[in-house]
Amino acid sequence: MELKINPFIFFLTIEANLPDSYYIFDRNLKELGYILVPVKVDQLQSLAASTSQEEIIVICSVLGSREYAIYNEKVRSLLKYVLKTKRITLMHLSSFSRLNDSKLYSQQKNYFFMKYPLDARILSGMISRFYKVKSEKSSRWPGGRRAGVGGMAA
Repeated sequence: MELKINPFIFFLTIEANLPDSYYIFDRNLKELGYILVPVKVDQLQSLAASTSQEEIIVICSVLGSREYAIYNEKVRSLLKYVLKTKRITLMHLSSFSRLNDSKLYSQQKNYFFMKYPLDARILSGMISRFYKVKSEKSSRWPGGRRAGVGGMAA
């Protein structure tokens, strides 16, 4: 089945320079036919509002303590607003433990936490399958809801 829209997957950049993990995921996702686009923290909200892409998958990789401090300062506070739109799915990859408030995000089913070490090839395959499933239109019963019997006396 071919994808009808451009298969973009976004990579959240925490620092000014792209980390090595970006290039690893970029190579693996290119082999699967996806384009990995770096995006800054302040662009997440406008990305959700402006893009025509139905499902937006964002990968966030946190390896070092410096990235973790920046993540807690900038990204964490913005998450509750961005994830409420339900158009963005965040794949949070970290060598640190899960955030305390991740329970709030996991109920919306658009926040996924994975702990390093991870095999980038396997994870890229999982993201590809997730993208395909989310991009397909959900099938609904065309007849609507089943009618009930309203006027019967008991």
